[in-house]
Amino acid sequence: MPDVTALGRAAACAFAAAALLGVAGLRSAPRERSLAGLVPVAGWVWGTVAGLVMLRALPHAPPASALDRLLLILLPVTLAIEIEVAGGWLDGWLLVAERGMVALLAVPVLLLGSVWMAGPAALSLGAILAAALFLWAAWEGVEAQVAATADRLVPAVIAAALLTAGAAIGAGGWWKGATVAVTLAAGLAGTLVADLVSGEGRRRRTAAGLAAVTGIGIVALFGCVVAGTFFGRLRAGAAVLVVAAPLLAALPAGIAWFLPESAGERLLRSITYRLALAAVPLVAVLAAARADLEALRGGLDRPAGQAAASGAVNARQCHPSDAVAVVGASPSPR
Repeated sequence: MPDVTALGRAAACAFAAAALLGVAGLRSAPRERSLAGLVPVAGWVWGTVAGLVMLRALPHAPPASALDRLLLILLPVTLAIEIEVAGGWLDGWLLVAERGMVALLAVPVLLLGSVWMAGPAALSLGAILAAALFLWAAWEGVEAQVAATADRLVPAVIAAALLTAGAAIGAGGWWKGATVAVTLAAGLAGTLVADLVSGEGRRRRTAAGLAAVTGIGIVALFGCVVAGTFFGRLRAGAAVLVVAAPLLAALPAGIAWFLPESAGERLLRSITYRLALAAVPLVAVLAAARADLEALRGGLDRPAGQAAASGAVNARQCHPSDAVAVVGASPSPR
């Protein structure tokens, strides 16, 4: 079985590295908001890299798998866009166009070289456009709300959703996908803790950074879920529930902006209500993941030939470096 203890240590390392760098950066952050806003972004990147190094799970160059392309292409491009936004160097229609281009190319980049882009199982143009529209709308809408309200609940839910996605992907047998999602979640959590303990004055200077990590988190969650769905055993229903959780945390507060002050408006803004709403799909996914894990453990008792046959369908649909570890084999955390 995979080394869960090693993953836990790496996640703790990612959390601590992001938190320590975040606290140090926030305490010495310049008064210029265009620079102070970069501190949370740097903390998350540093924490994630530290966790992946500890797991020996750094991506390979040139990228050959979906996770390599997520970590070396999709997230760095998103990071560059969000750094420009946090620094106040990019806005308006140019920002919308850049985000739209990333959203449009996200699925083709992640699935490049697999049967999902060519062959009888290839996705239709409509499915790719629908996924791109969803990612673009979520990215634009959720990040705009966080930027306007400094809402820390939404990025916290994104961290929880990444952790849930990692648990579900790992329970299905794809350990490499689980390590990336859990490490990203731990780094984001450390960044949010650093922001929380930094003091109100410093938090105001780094509000743009909070919105930036929210945008990066949405793309990271989308990428992990897409990779887990097509190259792991993450069910489509579970994938929808995981990506819906941040939207459920953000949507009520967005609706409340258009309502007059009332008991209903206060309820929609309530952190408790929004947290409960977002927790429902994540708990459902974790419950299903537990059942998958029990099935995976049960598969270890079967003869090796039967176990290999059960994993053959998914393996044939993957790029070789994305292949799901056959139940009973010795999976690599790479």
